[in-house]
Amino acid sequence: LPTSSSGGLGSMMGGVVGVDSGWKFFNEGSSPLEDGVTVMFIMHQHALVVRLRTNIDHVDHIENFSRPEGAREGSIAYAAWKYTSSSTDSSPIDEERVSWLALAWDRQVQVAKLVKSKMIRHKDWKLDSAAVGIAWLNDQMLAVLNLKGQLCLFSKDGSELRRTIFILDGFVFDDSILYHTHFSNRFGNPERHFNNSVAVRGATVYILGPSFLTVSRLLPWKERIEALKMAGDWMGALDMAMKLYDGHTQGVVDLPRTVDSIRGAIMPYLVELLLSYIGYVFEYISIALSNHTGKGGAIDGLIDADRSLLTQREEQYARVGGVAVEFCVHIGRNDILFDTVFSKFVAAQSGGIFLEVLEPYILKDMLGSLPPEIMQALVEHYSGKGWLQRVEQCILHMDISSLDFNQVVRLCREHGLYGALIYLFNQGLNDFRTPLEELLSVIQNATRKDATSTCYRMLVYLKYCFQGLAFPPGHGTIPRAQLHAVRKELLQFMLEDSKMLTSEVFKGFSSSSGKCPNICYLLWMDTEATLEVVKCAFAQENFEPTSSTLDASVSKDEEDTDIESPDSQNILLQSVVDAIIHIVGLENEAIHSVVVGTAESEESELWPSVSDFGHIVEFVSFFVSYKRANASQRVLKHILKYLTSSTTSYDDKKMPPQKEVLQLFNVVPQTDWNSDYVLNLCLDAHFHQACGMIYTARNQNLAALDSYMKDTMEPYHAFIFINKKLLQLASDEALSFRSTVISRFAELVNLSRECAFVLVIDHFHDEIQQILAELHSDHCSLFLFLKTAIEVHLSGKLDFSELTARNYEIVESLYSGDLEDYLQRLSNLPKLFDRNPISMTDKLVELYLELLCQYEPRSVLKFLETFDSYRLERCLLLCLDYGVTDAAAFLQERVGDVASALELVLAGLDEKVNQFIASVENAFSRTSSKSISEIEQPDIVLNMSEARPVLDVLRSSIGLCQRNSQRLDPEESQLLWFQLVDNFSDPLKKLYGSKVVNGKGCWSVGGETTNGHPTGKGFSQKMVNSAYQRCLNTLRRVFSQFVGEIIEAMAGYIPLPAIMAKLLSDNGSQEFGDFKLVIHRMLSMYLYEKRILETAKSVIEDDSFYTLSLLKRGVCHGFAPQTFVCCVCNCSLSKEGAISAVRVFSCGHATHLHCESEQSKSSNKDFKDGCPVCLSMSDTQARNKSPILAENGLPKYPVVEHEVPYGVHHNHETDHVERSRGLHQMSRFEILNNLQKGQKSFHIETVPPLKLSPPAIYHEKIQKRVSLVGESSRHSVRSGKPQKIWHMKEPKSKKSGNWLPPKSSIFSSDKNQVQ
Repeated sequence: LPTSSSGGLGSMMGGVVGVDSGWKFFNEGSSPLEDGVTVMFIMHQHALVVRLRTNIDHVDHIENFSRPEGAREGSIAYAAWKYTSSSTDSSPIDEERVSWLALAWDRQVQVAKLVKSKMIRHKDWKLDSAAVGIAWLNDQMLAVLNLKGQLCLFSKDGSELRRTIFILDGFVFDDSILYHTHFSNRFGNPERHFNNSVAVRGATVYILGPSFLTVSRLLPWKERIEALKMAGDWMGALDMAMKLYDGHTQGVVDLPRTVDSIRGAIMPYLVELLLSYIGYVFEYISIALSNHTGKGGAIDGLIDADRSLLTQREEQYARVGGVAVEFCVHIGRNDILFDTVFSKFVAAQSGGIFLEVLEPYILKDMLGSLPPEIMQALVEHYSGKGWLQRVEQCILHMDISSLDFNQVVRLCREHGLYGALIYLFNQGLNDFRTPLEELLSVIQNATRKDATSTCYRMLVYLKYCFQGLAFPPGHGTIPRAQLHAVRKELLQFMLEDSKMLTSEVFKGFSSSSGKCPNICYLLWMDTEATLEVVKCAFAQENFEPTSSTLDASVSKDEEDTDIESPDSQNILLQSVVDAIIHIVGLENEAIHSVVVGTAESEESELWPSVSDFGHIVEFVSFFVSYKRANASQRVLKHILKYLTSSTTSYDDKKMPPQKEVLQLFNVVPQTDWNSDYVLNLCLDAHFHQACGMIYTARNQNLAALDSYMKDTMEPYHAFIFINKKLLQLASDEALSFRSTVISRFAELVNLSRECAFVLVIDHFHDEIQQILAELHSDHCSLFLFLKTAIEVHLSGKLDFSELTARNYEIVESLYSGDLEDYLQRLSNLPKLFDRNPISMTDKLVELYLELLCQYEPRSVLKFLETFDSYRLERCLLLCLDYGVTDAAAFLQERVGDVASALELVLAGLDEKVNQFIASVENAFSRTSSKSISEIEQPDIVLNMSEARPVLDVLRSSIGLCQRNSQRLDPEESQLLWFQLVDNFSDPLKKLYGSKVVNGKGCWSVGGETTNGHPTGKGFSQKMVNSAYQRCLNTLRRVFSQFVGEIIEAMAGYIPLPAIMAKLLSDNGSQEFGDFKLVIHRMLSMYLYEKRILETAKSVIEDDSFYTLSLLKRGVCHGFAPQTFVCCVCNCSLSKEGAISAVRVFSCGHATHLHCESEQSKSSNKDFKDGCPVCLSMSDTQARNKSPILAENGLPKYPVVEHEVPYGVHHNHETDHVERSRGLHQMSRFEILNNLQKGQKSFHIETVPPLKLSPPAIYHEKIQKRVSLVGESSRHSVRSGKPQKIWHMKEPKSKKSGNWLPPKSSIFSSDKNQVQ
């Protein structure tokens, strides 16, 4: 590394001296046309890249690399460069020359490239050890040596490729690489440097040591693979070969750059490597078998000797086959796989194993084709083992163009691989009819049982073709331009007459209907599935008769093709419907019955069955109702007869029979069906909507209204009909119809109270009194109507969810116009309520409340709470008359009679308690002794249904007492709570004092029974006593819990001593344990409050201590002078020979004591004790201000906002001001104490402003302040002996003028704040 003196360079580079600087020439071997050479100077802190022109005095700066963060102090970078060029297509003159630079600085590596005098950073990364050398192997790889003695190979992107040790055995690091100590660090200590100890030639790295040279060579790719082979790592060798084939050549220096060139160079060796691996493993297996059998590896002897060894042999061959297949597929040499490799397996009598290995690669679409001989062998091998389905799956994943089509078709026919056969004809020949003929021939020649699977395969194939999907699933779609032709071709084939004249199906259908189309075989096998598949050929969204075009996404290029049109589709559909009608015989009075087989035979079957006939009728009715097909009157008669007599259930996907009849009425002209005949059918079937439609067509409005009102499942049709007729009719017909509706209004209310109320508001608002009078005869209807009126009055809306319930789409299609009109009127409901309101008078409200007490007593309380316009006295009487105690109690509470309200709530409590106790006793008496522990927990007992009334009374009474305790007198509130406690304490006393729980004696002894269970055998006396005692204990805990809840609720309203006195006075004779739970809850509440108070006290004390400690810490500190110069004599404080002491003030100024004493002598007698600089500035500013006398004679100074001081003010001055006022001696506690006592001598003006937050620590306060020079006019002089604020006297007048220390605060960090 050439060196240069550091003198001249140091002066130019900013004072880098005392260190040698190295340079590296970048442009060695560059073009002589370039003016100058690029040089890099490496120093301790920087690496500078410059260009030296022909004149050495002229330097162009290119880049400056600073020492990376984290690099060790004293380390110097190791540099390496590599020159490359990328030529263009024009000429070598246009080559883009790139120089790559690599810097290794301690543990940091930086890579950059120099392009046209511009340095571009490429990549930075870190090493696990400090680098001692770096060199380029080529323009893609770097060799880096580190202090651990490791040689690391990196890509220029920072990826580590290889790592090895360059230190030889028996040597240490210092013996393996040469270094020098010519460079020194910043502290003058020598540093070891390894410059020029590493060199590269080609793929070899030379490392210079003190006594020998270490050579490390990067092995070529072939030697690497051979080394892995010699080590026995065949998998590693094959893996490396595949990576090289893919172009992963990082770390390889002897291969071409392009992937195609690499593959061409290594392909012969890859084939040789695979064949050598197979030969090596086969030889090993043969030797192992020979050693075991002693017969040269004969398989027969092996089978007799050891069956497990045969399994191991097959596994070994399968493993080798898998490696060979994957390797050949990866490198694209299937010819080697099926020629050489397969021959080796056949020679080793393992050809079947090889064929089985091919299957997963075929299913993964890695092998798309097989040679004919391999395909033949595969089918024969799998058929011999019964794996025909697996062969079929393999064929479905192959490329047909690469197969021997005739051979594969022949194999599929011979072995029954019909799924593969369909795939071959569809994809190979674009033939969709031939597979259907093949499948149909199988069905015709087989029995029904044997042909079932083939039939369903045929139906699935047809369904996929009709839906435009390729078969089998997952192979794409049929082109849109071809779809109509495919559908037409397949349907025409199904309608063609069968050519199998000898089959039983042909004979049966021909004798019945005169002909047998091919579809008859499918109808005979499964009628429902066949018709569903045929329906897929004509499926359209919503089956709208006006929308029969295909998707508009067909491209313009396909417009001239045979795309399906509505007319052609309907013609084809009509032919299918006619064929099915002819087969069944719907044109006749009696349908056809087809007998398949001879009548004497036991295997003869009759078609169609009842269910099959129903599916056929529904199929025809479906397309007729949507105007997709036409039907004669006789066919319609059969359809209507079936639909009105059908008793089968339907699901959500299937239209109800009545809806199908209505759909037919809307589509078929009335002249095509006999209304009298159909009306009788609908009346017998209770199709009320259909009857209503027929009556409406006959203009029999009243009969139609009666029919619609009988339909309780969908009652809104009656209101739609009424709304329509009220808008259509006029004159006498309208009056007659209106009177009829009013007379039947009670029934309408029972149908739908919401729709009935809207009907009144919309059409009968003037007749509302007449309607109410009509409803008085039916109290239930009147209640429903008034309930709806109240709901509208309170919320202003109604719930019409029934209109959007099930079958809404069917209703919309059947009654589209009428329904839209009705929904439109419902949408204007708020406006309707505003235009025609119903006034809720007190009479109507009381009438509704009376009916509510009769029909829904549990809803009375909610109504009274939400409705506020009613007469309390009348409503209270109604509630009392009908025994609605909770509502009566609510009203009593509203009138202010809380005691009566509580009595109503507690009324019947004894009966409810007795029922609850009896149910608990029965539960214990019916339970065995082992299961009693499961029900004796209070939570389980309280989940019983009999406990719910008791809990409701408890919670209602507690809520009543809590709501009224605040507004009652303490005595009245106490009596109220104690009355509640007494009602729940009485059962508890009885449980402790009586042996019989509820007085009914259900716990009997002796030979009597206990609730029907004999005590002599199943229940001994001891068991009965144990269960009885557990029952008592459980009930005691439950009622103690009740009393505890009451006491816990009343604790916030009644004093605890009064509660305790009540318990002790009423239960003084009882043991303490009887009320242990209750008293324990009281004490827990007391302890809880006590704990809260103690916690609050502790928090206050901690806060006070913390605040005082901060105050003390903020004022107890030492002073430090700002400068070492006396502020009086401007001499150094530490001058030699100075015998005077030094005084430091809190503001940061310092003086000699003798200088301060001399100044005081020369000053007047009123000299103030303090910093002479600060005092002089304060006096000057004070004289510039004219004081204003206040009423009490004290001077006041005008407040100046945003006063800007001049100069620089030091941080210590604020503390000086605060100390000068003496405020630091007054604690916050004393300030608050004096404020609480209200002492008159305590002037509020002298109190610093207080803050809720603790004051900042002194040092934090100092850091936050802004340094300013000078002192504000509000700052005063610190007295020698400061006085406490609460001992301050009236200020005295002095010759220098009256002064008053202005307000300040040690709690504030703003020293310039104006108070």
